[in-house]
Amino acid sequence: MGQESSLVCAIAQAPLLLKPQWWMLALPQLWSRILDELQSISQLTARSGDMADPLYCDLTAGLAESSGLHPTSLERLVAMWAAGWQLPDLERALRRGLDSHPGDFRPIGHVAIVAPGNLCVATWQAIAEALLVGNRVSVRPGSGDPLAARNFQTALRRVDQGLAERLSIQEFARGDRSAWTDWLRSADALLVYGGDAAIAAVLQLASTAGFTGRVRLHGHYQSIGVLASDVLTDPKALDAAAAGWAVDALLADGRGCMSLRALWLVGPIDATGRALVQATLARAFARVAALLPAGHVDPAGQARTQLQVETHAFAAAVRGDCWLERGVDWAILGARGPIAAHAPATGPGGRALMVYEAVDGADLQRQLAPWQRKLSTASVALDADRFQLLDVLDRLGVHRHCAPGAMQAPRADRAPDGHVPFAALVRLTDRQ
Repeated sequence: MGQESSLVCAIAQAPLLLKPQWWMLALPQLWSRILDELQSISQLTARSGDMADPLYCDLTAGLAESSGLHPTSLERLVAMWAAGWQLPDLERALRRGLDSHPGDFRPIGHVAIVAPGNLCVATWQAIAEALLVGNRVSVRPGSGDPLAARNFQTALRRVDQGLAERLSIQEFARGDRSAWTDWLRSADALLVYGGDAAIAAVLQLASTAGFTGRVRLHGHYQSIGVLASDVLTDPKALDAAAAGWAVDALLADGRGCMSLRALWLVGPIDATGRALVQATLARAFARVAALLPAGHVDPAGQARTQLQVETHAFAAAVRGDCWLERGVDWAILGARGPIAAHAPATGPGGRALMVYEAVDGADLQRQLAPWQRKLSTASVALDADRFQLLDVLDRLGVHRHCAPGAMQAPRADRAPDGHVPFAALVRLTDRQ
């Protein structure tokens, strides 16, 4: 009884954490462990924001070389992750994910994660979420990011050896069906990150292995920016938005699902307004590109982007229905006037940004219709048409809105790709 009373007092005194609910009092040992592990994860993220801390070195060791990220982008990504995964953010995440459950919940057990291969921070977020509610976690690293999971485990040992022991790393070939079967045999939940084709292949392997547990999928998403033409009357607001979008597009060479791939200018615009957008974006990209140099870009992807840039340059010179700005390692490919059909793609990525125009919100929705329910983040600079355009983004199924410059800095309490935090990672018991 004394232990339970102490736990209730600790919960009540926590700065943002849930006030005691009956189910927290009924599960004092589980909640005591969750609170301890929340402190451990928050200590890890707090220390990872200090480049002089040995934990930071553990976390980032070899990542620039193995992933191809430029060291400056890696430093920036880690700093943004650390800032959004502090104690208050983790407490809000627990509140958002667990406060609505009317029954008892327990850890689901063993969580298997097919990790993303593009950004280390995405792997760290997935691991931390699964660990925070008491699960054992096993990670198969993405082929493009083989070190992130093991580095996380090494760093975690500095703050909580027991928690680090609940994390294991499983490395095996993509086509090794026997290894997949062995790995999934004891799993209670499966989280899969990757392109849609890769996810389909994993699901087929899981079916062959007889996996019948919980599944949460994170497929191929893209992210966009929206600029209302009203903002052009405020030069300071336009400059700030352009600077933020340059970071969103160039950080980590635009390889994340939350990287800016295309920007839509919505509303009436004349030649003077278009020239203002073009010049402002070009200045911002030139400044930010010097601060965030290019890393190692996949040669095949680089060739595709370069072909698209050259094709666009030819169209700008011959037809005059588009424009182009480019530097040594970046490019902005703009449309002049509304396009007749939907945008063929949200953008090439790889330090290249598409800029499209839409007459109004309805036209924006028409152009983005092929990407409905596949849009991760929308970075918005809106004025008079704020509510109309936000409603359009809602109908398109965008999971997250943010200001320019914050696209790759989600807080811990966001809904990852539209999933309620922790919902797939706990087992519920209703008592009626």
